[in-house]
Amino acid sequence: MPKVEIKRKSRLTRQEVSERLIALGKALADGSEIELSSGGDSIELAVGDSIEWELEIEIDGDETELEIELKWKDNPESATVESGAVAGGAAAADSDAPSDSDSADGSDDDSDDDSDSTALEVIAIEELEVAAELEEDAETKLEIAAELEQQAAAELIVAAALEDDAEIELETAELLDVETLVDDDNPAAEGEAAPGGAPAK
Repeated sequence: MPKVEIKRKSRLTRQEVSERLIALGKALADGSEIELSSGGDSIELAVGDSIEWELEIEIDGDETELEIELKWKDNPESATVESGAVAGGAAAADSDAPSDSDSADGSDDDSDDDSDSTALEVIAIEELEVAAELEEDAETKLEIAAELEQQAAAELIVAAALEDDAEIELETAELLDVETLVDDDNPAAEGEAAPGGAPAK
């Protein structure tokens, strides 16, 4: 099949971008074919079972660009477009602006670039917010780990103190055993002789 390339650019609100992404996701989840339409034009794509996903985020000063690209090869029984792509968070064919080939001079309009950048910036901000939440979760986990480590250190100190107490008790028991042996070996410890040579009763 000959190579086919369709491009559309438009300025959308965050809600509109969200709706298009959700519609694309539902179409992918519901079956192997998706239909993308814009400005009266529509194209139907057969999506392969295995899809290559690529995410790229580029921040240059006050401009942010987020690019999501999906690539796949047709299943053996499919005879439609060889591959599809999603750029800037929306299907390349899913837009309201005319294609480059439809324009008189074949060049991009500055307003199209601005709208595309705005949509990409909105998506990038959402991605960064998710990343920030994940970072906060990681920090929380590190704090919990530090607290557990402190508790473990405290438990080790307590165990060492208990071990010292046990050693002191053993030493005390040994001293008591020694005193008992000394008392057993000394008959005078059991009783003293009475006056006149008679043993004490």
